[in-house]
Amino acid sequence: MQFAVIYRPLLSLFCLFVILSPSLAQAFSSSECIITMGYRTSERRPFIEQEPSNQGFYRDIYQAAAEKIGCKLRVVRAPKLRILRDLKLGNVDFYPGLHFSEERAQFAYFIPNGLSERYIGISRAGAASINSLAQLSQTGMTLLIAPGSYDFNGISKTMSVRKPPELDVPKALDYLLASQGDFFIYDLATLNYYLKNRDISQFQLHPDCCQQPQAMYLGFSKKSRHFRALQNPYYRANLPLSPDNIPSVLAEDSKAYEFARALAIMDAEGETQRIYFNHFG
Repeated sequence: MQFAVIYRPLLSLFCLFVILSPSLAQAFSSSECIITMGYRTSERRPFIEQEPSNQGFYRDIYQAAAEKIGCKLRVVRAPKLRILRDLKLGNVDFYPGLHFSEERAQFAYFIPNGLSERYIGISRAGAASINSLAQLSQTGMTLLIAPGSYDFNGISKTMSVRKPPELDVPKALDYLLASQGDFFIYDLATLNYYLKNRDISQFQLHPDCCQQPQAMYLGFSKKSRHFRALQNPYYRANLPLSPDNIPSVLAEDSKAYEFARALAIMDAEGETQRIYFNHFG
């Protein structure tokens, strides 16, 4: 009884100390490994659906990779510019599909996820065939692009551009048909998915406008607590910066390295492709 009388005040004092010390409370729960994926609020089926389900290829592949290294996947949704800001700050660990650029390479490390992608153009039916971004600029057509989206290493300042907030594929197709934009550039696989439920005769595809097939990358935050890098002995400063030619490489004792290695093994063993076909057919 005397022990209980002494113990209760001590317990109360400890609880108060934890409440007033968030860093201490975090330390008690830091043993659990959580990798946070940030993505914009709009969906991109079949890669990712709206909240709260977040179902799709992204969740399945990255959840599988996280589990292989003893971690859990958490998904956070917000407008893309906010997610990119949080990626810079390390508030989210990675963005699931991020185009490489020298600007983004300052705050993100690019890891292949095992897929390839090809960005093509789409317009209303009857438009002139577009085979390059330079040609698009010369036609006077208005390009639809989401704020924070990849700009294909520089869109001409003379090009007419419209940036509706949280632009996704269904909205872009509606804008085209309503003549509130003339041209939209997006991943071929995703466009094909949404065009299955549209009258394809209303649109024209421009497969040679923008990009050859290339590897698909996630962008891992360099400010993440899971990230640590070492100097890359194979980096060549006289060559252009690219995912394969960067000044640093992942340290093998980091969770980011383990995550990248898990994705590489999934790709080599065919697991990535099985997950892909489950969603894309």
